Amino acid sequence: MKLINISKTSDTYIVKAFHPFKILGFQFYTKVKSYKYDYDSKEWQEVDGKKEVAKEYQIKLNRWLEDHQKFIEKS
Repeated sequence: MKLINISKTSDTYIVKAFHPFKILGFQFYTKVKSYKYDYDSKEWQEVDGKKEVAKEYQIKLNRWLEDHQKFIEKS
């Protein structure tokens, strides 16, 4: 998973990320997914599917948000 963009609306953060698919070491295609973090519910959800995000992705999304939050708040 690779970060594309982080943006903020009123009380929600939206993160776009690449999801590359590899088979036998060859990358076939890349999917772009969007996730949102709502401060009221304190959980990550997919924007399109409204499904909860897997734990391994939540850890990475939280790390990205912590690293970039101070830059987002300034603008």
